[in-house]
Amino acid sequence: MRKRLPAPERRKVILQAALSTFAEQGYHGAIMETIARRANVTKPILYRHFPSKLELLKALIRETGEQLRQALRGSDEETASLNWEERIRRDVDAYLTFVSGNEMGFRLIYTSDVNVNQEVVDLINEIREGYIEDVATVIASYTDTSRFPRERVKTVAALLVGMVEYAVRRWLERRDLPLQEYRENLVWAIRCILARLPAKPSR
Repeated sequence: MRKRLPAPERRKVILQAALSTFAEQGYHGAIMETIARRANVTKPILYRHFPSKLELLKALIRETGEQLRQALRGSDEETASLNWEERIRRDVDAYLTFVSGNEMGFRLIYTSDVNVNQEVVDLINEIREGYIEDVATVIASYTDTSRFPRERVKTVAALLVGMVEYAVRRWLERRDLPLQEYRENLVWAIRCILARLPAKPSR
């Protein structure tokens, strides 16, 4: 007799099955029957958790986006004592480590055909705005904001988020350099940009 999974665990299994199906077949090519079969559940159970393919897609985007955001934030104990250059390296490492371990999820948001309607586009934009706000907060914590206002900080944060996103997408498509070398190039580029900002006065 097959063991009945608790609802949260079954939900995770369904999401993983959906992620692999979307990655292989694209959103439009994927069908709910395939996802149910791969998750080893019946269609009624699948629809009980996710009433439509669109809701399943949105749940995957939200989960992947939040996992990346948490990876970038880290813990206070991990980040409190870092200077700005150490923080750059730590955050680039966290980003690339996440992508290396969650490539299908990253591709789902950034490199596939998920822009299926305005609701999904808005969700992806909302996730990106969350990253920008978090990066702006980190930059501001090392910057003299009396000389470089918060709105400018946010513009720099948006630039960095877009740059890293595009650079990682480019690496995934080409893989022309070892990941370690790509990491060093990203750290160097971000350091060059942030070095021009006025540092927060020492206490």
